[in-house]
Amino acid sequence: MSQFNIAQAKRELIWTKLALMGASGSGKTFSSLRLASGMLESLVALGQGKNGKILLANTEASRGRYYANEFQYDIIDIGSPHNPEKYVELVDYVVENDYPILIIDSTSHEWEGKGGCLELHQQAGGTFQSWAKVTPRHDKFIQAIADSPIHLIATMRGKDQYEIEKNETGKNNVKKLGVGAQQRNGFEYEFTATFSIDKSVATVQKDNTHIFQDSSGEILSEKFGKDIIKWANSGEGYTPPVRVSEKSIDSSDKTEVMKMIKEKGGAKNKPLVELIKKYEPSGNPNKITDTSAFTQLKIELESIQSI
Repeated sequence: MSQFNIAQAKRELIWTKLALMGASGSGKTFSSLRLASGMLESLVALGQGKNGKILLANTEASRGRYYANEFQYDIIDIGSPHNPEKYVELVDYVVENDYPILIIDSTSHEWEGKGGCLELHQQAGGTFQSWAKVTPRHDKFIQAIADSPIHLIATMRGKDQYEIEKNETGKNNVKKLGVGAQQRNGFEYEFTATFSIDKSVATVQKDNTHIFQDSSGEILSEKFGKDIIKWANSGEGYTPPVRVSEKSIDSSDKTEVMKMIKEKGGAKNKPLVELIKKYEPSGNPNKITDTSAFTQLKIELESIQSI
């Protein structure tokens, strides 16, 4: 008997994942809020609005509050360390608290921010082989985005590049470009639709919705948010994504960390105790319950030759 079950494919309801990438000041945050507001209006009207709120996860200092007088949204500040586990926990929090829409502004910090993947790679040794420790952690962030039962908008900083062009008077102007994304190569293609933003005009890079396939550039308005939800809901059925929240610290990780602490002198090593107190004021690593904090402690212990 064949192990494969074959059935006629049917279009199902979809949780959309959108990506907006562009240089600083290109309009990513504003465009995200416009899209999300239109999406939420449609979701609420359809009875799919869950708690009826948008959550903006802000990594951009005060920028996340620039538009609080123009849009209704909740905000949470995401500070360093920007390890992947923190962003996985963010997605799980949003799911558990019934937010239908999450904006992560921006995901570039998970890759190249303080405590992000590039820094973790250096802490792990900085070699090609060191990616074996970091890549699975980044992949869990990608998976959290993909299988979460929420609509998600991720912004990414563009790779700042410049070109010189002549204006109408013949003078040279320097134009700032957001070419590509400050994230791992290929990350931008993990989404339902991906846009490059320049002066609030979005050029589609990938579009599974086909809403933008004939567009040469659009301002992403609330109307497009509504169109996206209409497309997402155009299926016949629904298979819920399986999102398993990783809340507990793995026992093998605890054993490994305790072994490293013992090998480095344990409680007799005062600098080591101070390091542990960064994550648990008592200095007892067994009391750490935050998975991202425990993971960061483990990374630091692995990178320390002597302390």
